[in-house]
Amino acid sequence: MDAVEHSQQSRHRGAHQDPVGRALAVVWGLGHVVTLALLGIVAQHQLDAEHQFAAPPARALPDREPIV
Repeated sequence: MDAVEHSQQSRHRGAHQDPVGRALAVVWGLGHVVTLALLGIVAQHQLDAEHQFAAPPARALPDREPIV
């Protein structure tokens, strides 16, 4: 039982002192935040672009001269 307790204590102690795991967790979290921010910006840009330009009316004249 002493070996089991020692291995559990070592694992527990090492979990708090794992700089690589902590750095990966921070990068993972920042990646999610950046992804959500970019998706929000793209969605907002898409919604703004749809309302910026009005569709031309159906009775608008064509761009070319009529054939006589």
